Amino acid sequence: MDKIILGILMLDRRTVYEIRSIIQKSFKAMCSDSLGSIQAAIKKLLSQQMITCREYVEKSVNKKQYSITDEGRKMFLDWVNTPAAISNPKNMELGKLLFMGLVPAERRLILVDEGIALLEQELTELLDLKASLSMLSEEKQRMAEHWAGDPEYLAGIQNATKTSSILDSANDIGDFQMLALQYGIDGTRFQLEWYRDLENKLKTENRTEETL
Repeated sequence: MDKIILGILMLDRRTVYEIRSIIQKSFKAMCSDSLGSIQAAIKKLLSQQMITCREYVEKSVNKKQYSITDEGRKMFLDWVNTPAAISNPKNMELGKLLFMGLVPAERRLILVDEGIALLEQELTELLDLKASLSMLSEEKQRMAEHWAGDPEYLAGIQNATKTSSILDSANDIGDFQMLALQYGIDGTRFQLEWYRDLENKLKTENRTEETL
């Protein structure tokens, strides 16, 4: 959670509700989008001086805006510059499949069907998100123009990407965000295919038992 928040704040200053909105839209498959979890991570990052907070009033509403510090940038870049251990995801939900033999036989197919419905919903949300990013080139241009107006963030991005072209940086960042989204889509499709095969296997077993 803390690395995802640092990554979000690497790109722009955000309030906690803006951070939550971004996580709900783009990172829900990676970390919790609960306000409590986000606030706990922000509190930890503040105590470590990885981020700072600026309080201001907007339309008579008190707000807190968070920004990444130099220490936060260093921590994030150290993390993102190491290989991703994608082949070894730690998913406790897999334990439900591991121990499904302890569930009554008539309940197993119900659980698999419900899991398939959740995966179908997740795939729909991911595909909708991809469709909403069809104007990504415009978003990249907007991002570059925003950084150009914020010297501190411009320097942070240029130091991270080691390029003087802010538009090139925006293009690269956007391209890899799309790759991560496609990875999620492809992974969800694989899981759907796997669980549908399991569903067919369980249905076949049930029909065999009924004929005995």
